[in-house]
Amino acid sequence: MASLFRASLGLRAAAFGRTRGLRCSAALLSGPYSSGGGHVADAGGAFGKREKAQEEAYFRKQTQEQLKALKERLSHEKSHHEDEIRVHEEQVKRHMEAIERHKKKIADHEKHHQEADAAHEAAQK
Repeated sequence: MASLFRASLGLRAAAFGRTRGLRCSAALLSGPYSSGGGHVADAGGAFGKREKAQEEAYFRKQTQEQLKALKERLSHEKSHHEDEIRVHEEQVKRHMEAIERHKKKIADHEKHHQEADAAHEAAQK
């Protein structure tokens, strides 16, 4: 009987604190004489199912947003790397053309030097 009275007193004190604008102590509402309480989802029933469904929807939406952001970032990175590849391929092409021009110049210079050496030897004889 005394424990029932204390539990009743605790609930009345909590109600009194709320009506007077006072903050209710968590120790007053919890403890050996409280009716339990806790998370709504733990209680079961329609409210628990609804809250669980809302939590799952929230995390599913959050995951979808993260995946969308990741896909967008990967798409941007892919296009950036494709652009870089195009630039490098153009540079390789220009360098190969320059190498061919230089090889031709070297061949022309060697031919010119051979002709000059031949003319020089002919002049010395």
